[in-house]
Amino acid sequence: MADKVVAFGEIMLRLTPPDYTTINEARSFIANYGGAEANVLVSLSHLGNPTDFLSRVPDNQLGDSAIMHLKRHGVGTDHILRGSSNLGMYFVETGFGGRPSKVLYNRAHSAITRIDENELDYDEIFKDAKWFHMSGITLAIHEKCRNVAYRCLEACAKYGVKVSFDFNYRSKLWTIEEAKPHFKKVINYVDVLFANFFDINTMLEVDVDPYLESDEDRRLDVAKKLMANTKVNYIFGTVRKVHTATDNSLSSYCIRKDGICFKEGPIRFNIYDRIGGGDAFSSGIIHGLLKNYDDPKFALKFGLATSVLKHTLYGDASVLSEAEVLEFIESNGNAAVQR
Repeated sequence: MADKVVAFGEIMLRLTPPDYTTINEARSFIANYGGAEANVLVSLSHLGNPTDFLSRVPDNQLGDSAIMHLKRHGVGTDHILRGSSNLGMYFVETGFGGRPSKVLYNRAHSAITRIDENELDYDEIFKDAKWFHMSGITLAIHEKCRNVAYRCLEACAKYGVKVSFDFNYRSKLWTIEEAKPHFKKVINYVDVLFANFFDINTMLEVDVDPYLESDEDRRLDVAKKLMANTKVNYIFGTVRKVHTATDNSLSSYCIRKDGICFKEGPIRFNIYDRIGGGDAFSSGIIHGLLKNYDDPKFALKFGLATSVLKHTLYGDASVLSEAEVLEFIESNGNAAVQR
């Protein structure tokens, strides 16, 4: 499949109490599937891009169902390995008003932690790929996942595949000190980075000018220093203002290698399901750059719109078409009934 987008990560079973119920009080759960890289590929598939997911799921009905979920959304599953008995799970307690949402992981010893780096044919996978996406969550899961990730990155370098990376640091999965050396290793392969000031300053230990006072100037300072010493061409990120758990504003920015900064937003919106908003932003950016790698302004606008719209959908991933996202952009978010 020519020009495909490949991603490596874990797909998990998500369990959510209905009607904003807390986990403690729940007597039933809504089940669906998600995971950072899987969410990105589902969205990219709906936007019209060929995709291929690398992962490992159990050889049982849970694994079957996870693969069926991906296939239903057009994601390629030929390179998903089978084995073990556990599928990673996470519980989402949906916030309301002043009560924030919460995520509880149950993913230790899941199938992907048993993956062997020699089980995949990297030449076969990447010889006709155009883009590879991964997040820091996958690096945090297990050493075996990190070994596969590094093999994927080496194959990308061999075949000239563009690499995007989302830090997605999760303190519930590992500490900052555990994460630092792996983020520093991965950054050498990255073309497009999804990051904020904390990621670059803390994880990559890029020093900021102490005389800068505004968040925007500090972010630009570390971004320019990072790009001057790596192959990173673009750094994308979002800035969120939380009015309540169900009422947020979101703006986005792109810093180009020459130091030029582009901005979009803010857009204020109501939230039906916040999980996956960042993944939708990444997918929108990737889609925009796949259409024209030299037009980050369009990619930024498209990424922000995709993220905002994802917040109106239940589940982890955006399932909207390119036409629907463009219509939202052109109408400036007009939510009038379409007849």
